[in-house]
Amino acid sequence: MARRVKKRRKRISPETELRLDDFQCPGEKRVYWEGVGGTAALFILIAYNITRFGVMNEAAPGGPLYHQYWLPVAIVLYPLLTWFVANSLALRPRRRVLKEAGMNARVLNKNYPKLKAILAEQSKVLDIDEPEMYILSDDTPYMYTLPGKNSQIVTNDAMLDVMNDEELALMIAREMGHIKARHPRMAIVVTFMRRTNAIVKVLLFPITMMAAFLRGWLELIEITADRMALLITGRAALMNAAVVKLAVAADHEAEISRPELEAYLEAGDMMTDSSQIERHFKMGEFLGRQPHLRERIEEVTEFLRTAEGQAALQKVNEAKQRLA
Repeated sequence: MARRVKKRRKRISPETELRLDDFQCPGEKRVYWEGVGGTAALFILIAYNITRFGVMNEAAPGGPLYHQYWLPVAIVLYPLLTWFVANSLALRPRRRVLKEAGMNARVLNKNYPKLKAILAEQSKVLDIDEPEMYILSDDTPYMYTLPGKNSQIVTNDAMLDVMNDEELALMIAREMGHIKARHPRMAIVVTFMRRTNAIVKVLLFPITMMAAFLRGWLELIEITADRMALLITGRAALMNAAVVKLAVAADHEAEISRPELEAYLEAGDMMTDSSQIERHFKMGEFLGRQPHLRERIEEVTEFLRTAEGQAALQKVNEAKQRLA
């Protein structure tokens, strides 16, 4: 049998490569390290005080903590242990769903050639390994990414029904942004900890505390992903329309029909500002209940007007040209 040779990925030049600093939302890195570093620092401080005033306190040799060297070590290792447990609890059910869905749900050239081509093209432009993609069956549209050696983008048939081809390419580009910025693992763990029951939150207290610190980080990484999608497509109107369309489709209480939404999106240019969004009362009322969505729309529109956004867009366009 002939030996299968793995095809080497064509790489782009360092000058053209899009780096995290080129599209990362301001403040994302700071908030992340405040949450992770703050949690680690707290337990290190606790271990230090127990060591100094208990374990190695020569003034109280008969104390209950005296020479109990295992205790500060356990305190330092406790957050690491809970991190691995939280990872397992958050990821195992999702991976089991993919396993049960099988190869029939995976995007391949034979069943979803357009999506497969999008994955290949965007991966080359961003110089990352091509992720796998799976399409599940569900009524509420969603798209997220599972971490791993080969990242796995997961969506469903409801998402394919809501979005057209251009919008699907844009939403995939958002997930590529998450992959490029290495968001998926922490995002899934934080989301899991926010939704899990009280017993798990108590047992995994370090991760519960970290998740509380990173609540704002979840919002910032969505802006980072929006920026990536904007750089890949270069169309703010398409970006904002897709984000609004997904928000309406995912909210069963929105009471906005698909024809109403399509008429609204076709009526005005969403590239200008948030005031234009409120021309339609029903949509304005819906968006008024979701302030973070309005902030994302305004931020994405503004990003392309900045020197930073233009420089990042030029890098992406040059990468596309060199790989063509």
